[in-house]
Amino acid sequence: QRWRGRFAGGAMLDAACGLGRGLAGALDAFAPLYAVDVSDEAIRAARRLFAGVPVRWIVADVAALPWPDDAFGLVCSFGFTDLAFLRRARSFIRPGGMLLYEGFSRRQRSLRPDMNPGWTIALPQLAELFAGWEILETGETAAPPYLARCAALRPAGS
Repeated sequence: QRWRGRFAGGAMLDAACGLGRGLAGALDAFAPLYAVDVSDEAIRAARRLFAGVPVRWIVADVAALPWPDDAFGLVCSFGFTDLAFLRRARSFIRPGGMLLYEGFSRRQRSLRPDMNPGWTIALPQLAELFAGWEILETGETAAPPYLARCAALRPAGS
C-alpha cells in the first residue's frame, strides 16, 4: 500500500500467488490481473477469496511461462525466490513499472540449515539484480523469520 502513488498501472502479475497477497493491495490500480501458482489448491482457495474479481488465474510454474517484454506495470513476488525469474522480470516489467519482492534472506539458513539455498537471497543480490533501477526500499527483517524485501521501479524510457 505504501507505494500505491508510484504504481504505473497496466497489467499486474502476482508470481507464485498462493492466496493472492499481491493482488490484495492492487485490485483497483491494475488490469488485467494475473495470478499464477503451481498449486491448483492455492488457486482454488484464492479464487474463493477473490470471488467476483476479474483475475486471470493460471496453474503453472510462473518462472516457466514466456512473459512478453514490457507486459506488466507491477510484478509481486512474495515468498517466491527464483533468481532466474527475478532476472527475467527486469524485461517484462514495463518502463515506469514496479517490482515488489519479499522472500527468505540468506540468514534464514542459520535457523534452517537444510533449507535449499536457492530459496534464499542476500541483499547484495537484490541490489545487483535491480542495478540501474530506482530502489524505493530494500531491507531485511531483524528477527526470524529472516525476510529480505525490495521495492524497485524500472526507469521510464529504459
